[in-house]
Amino acid sequence: MGMRKNLARIKEQMSQNPGTWTLFVVLRLIVVLVAIRCAWVQRWEQLFLCVVVLILMVLPSLLARRLKLELPSTLEKIILLFVFAAEILGEIGGYYQVFPWWDTMLHTLWGFLAAAIGYAMVDLLNRDPNIKFDLSPVFCAVVAVCFSMTVGVVWEFFEFTMDRLFS
Repeated sequence: MGMRKNLARIKEQMSQNPGTWTLFVVLRLIVVLVAIRCAWVQRWEQLFLCVVVLILMVLPSLLARRLKLELPSTLEKIILLFVFAAEILGEIGGYYQVFPWWDTMLHTLWGFLAAAIGYAMVDLLNRDPNIKFDLSPVFCAVVAVCFSMTVGVVWEFFEFTMDRLFS
């Protein structure tokens, strides 16, 4: 019974967001192929990174379903592409070394993405009938910018700590 329910849910998702679903399948297929290649040439760190990427690609839809939220499909696509660009292209594909601007581009994109996530979170709370919020769009935008900056600072602390511990 559980398998039929899952198949029905997958078919429903495919019909609602065919672009997101296609992108999700194509990116996962590429990551699986890269993982097979990494295992073949015994690059275990990169294989582990592929597993982490597969988990990160599933995380937005799992969180949305678990928290009963409607994640905008455009935001989900951008998150999937960002994870793919940062980890598969950047780390495994060596784009950080080949293209000097790759890291700057991803940091800039992440700033906008974090702001969009922050705005989406506040907007979801604003639209929830069980929560009595009636926030202005300006306030939502301010929260989005603050969220983006906070995530950026926390990320830089994490990056600095990892560099100090493992470099």
